Amino acid sequence: MTVTCTPVVPDIDTLLRSLRDLDRHLISAGMKKHDRAHALINASISEGVETGTRIVSVLAKLGFDKRHVGIMLKTGLQTMPEWPNWGCNDDGKYYAPPAPS
Repeated sequence: MTVTCTPVVPDIDTLLRSLRDLDRHLISAGMKKHDRAHALINASISEGVETGTRIVSVLAKLGFDKRHVGIMLKTGLQTMPEWPNWGCNDDGKYYAPPAPS
């Protein structure tokens, strides 16, 4: 399955500010770091950060361990992804299904 809908990636400062705000919200909601990383991976993909290298790099800038993020990328990968997990096209670009309404 190939998904072609690709959002525009905002500049890195805007992206990081948005993800930091989300992370602060998740912390205040009492989420554990592992669950926060899962949500932030999904948010990054939804914002147009599509490659594993970039996803890992973005989360590392937020203070997450690169190895842990890489492992999470692999464990959250599904052939037919259902929210809140993700898929990966043949070209190595990750995509997230729409969040349930």
